[in-house]
Order: sequence, then structure tokens, then C-alpha cells
Amino acid sequence: MINSVKQLLELGKGDPGRLEYILEMLTQSRMLPFSDQKYLENMIALNLRTNDSEIKQKENQYTIDQLQSQVQTINERLAKLERGGFERYIGKKTVFFFVTVFVGWNALQTYTATFLNMFLPADMTQYFYPLNLVARYSDYSVIQFVFTSMMYAWLFIGFKYLIRFIRYRKITER
Repeated sequence: MINSVKQLLELGKGDPGRLEYILEMLTQSRMLPFSDQKYLENMIALNLRTNDSEIKQKENQYTIDQLQSQVQTINERLAKLERGGFERYIGKKTVFFFVTVFVGWNALQTYTATFLNMFLPADMTQYFYPLNLVARYSDYSVIQFVFTSMMYAWLFIGFKYLIRFIRYRKITER
């Protein structure tokens, strides 16, 4: 196709400005607009007298190559976005989840300790609650306050992502 455009320019056939534009698009491996594709087909058929099936085959191959390169570029971008987004958000949430479970385990000590005392001696259960040391030096209600705050934070995070999901659904339905 590039050679055909160059030949048309050398022969002085067609609109030189438009042919220069088409040549620039082809050399940059960019997709030609449909109107320019049709214009080029007509100019080649009228002035270069080549076989139409040969032209169609070359154009089809060019279009296929362009689409393959665009699909590859999109797949690379998508993979990069998925990796970056997954690692960033899932990592923070995972840490926050395990901290919440840890604090919750210690905050619910009064309920779980009675269950554990059925199976273990009373002096052993203290090792299942590492925040007991903090509770000894401060008030036990601090641990319960932190746990309650974290539970409200989870509610906030849940509503935030629910709103994002609803907005995304509205955008994709249009």
C-alpha cells in the first residue's frame, strides 16, 4: 500500500495533500479512516491498473495486522492495570482484615474464654489473647473501642465499593 501511494504521488495522480496524509498514516502503522481507504482503492484501481483481488487481499492483510497490534496493545494495558490494581488494593485490605480479626478475637475475649476454659486450663487461655498485656496497662474498653471502630471502617469500605459498583453498572448500561 505504501508503494502504491508513493507511485500515485510520483505520477501526480489524485490529491497530493490527501495522499501525503494517507502515506503518513500508513508509515506510522495507524488505521486509515474508511473514506481514505475507499479513496485509495479507487485511485489505485484507476491509475495503477492492478488486479482488484490483489488489492483487496493486501488491504485485508493490512487491516488484520492493524487489528492484531491494537488487540495486543490493549491486552498489555489491561494486564498492567489488573496487576497494579489487584496488588495495591487487595494487599491493604488483607492486612486490615487480619488486624480486624486479631483485635476482634481479643475484644471478644469474655465470650470466647468461657468456651476455651471448657477444654483448656484457665492459665493456658491467657496465651490465646496477646492483647491482654495492653489491657493490663490500659482499660479493656480501649480494645473494644478499636474493634468497634474497625467494624465501622469495614462498613464504610463496603458502602464505598457498593457505590462504585452501582456507578460502574450505570455507565456500562448506557
